[in-house]
Amino acid sequence: MDRQDRASAELFQAWHLGLVLLVVATVLALGLRYWGSPDPVPTELVKRRWLDAITLVRGQWLQHPRQTELAWQSPDGQPVQLVLDPEGGWPQPSPDCETLWRALMGQPSQGILAAIRSDPRHPDRCHYRLGSDREMTYFGRTGSLVIQTVGR
Repeated sequence: MDRQDRASAELFQAWHLGLVLLVVATVLALGLRYWGSPDPVPTELVKRRWLDAITLVRGQWLQHPRQTELAWQSPDGQPVQLVLDPEGGWPQPSPDCETLWRALMGQPSQGILAAIRSDPRHPDRCHYRLGSDREMTYFGRTGSLVIQTVGR
């Protein structure tokens, strides 16, 4: 094999190695992107579970209207005393929004609930940050739920 053939073969090997490294790097990048972080829980699932829980609470209240407290069992199996709105029967965030979440949804798992906040001007409202870009707002006076996309 002369020098020209050997140089062509080395150039081909270098080109082949570069192409293989590019493919491997692409596969690794995609793998880290898709398998590196846990899948977020779909907002629709959280919403459905929340609405099911408050509907069950209100159903209990309808059996005994005007009661202001309800003995309840959280999904974790913990006994909880829920405070209810005497007019509508909707669960209230008493003493705080985190207690209401735990009573209705159980212990917040990693990846579902990023933050909880309340507004002192509106003590019947709770704002739950779902992941990095969704916020669920619960209105205790009416039992309404609003989910919106928020900035990061």
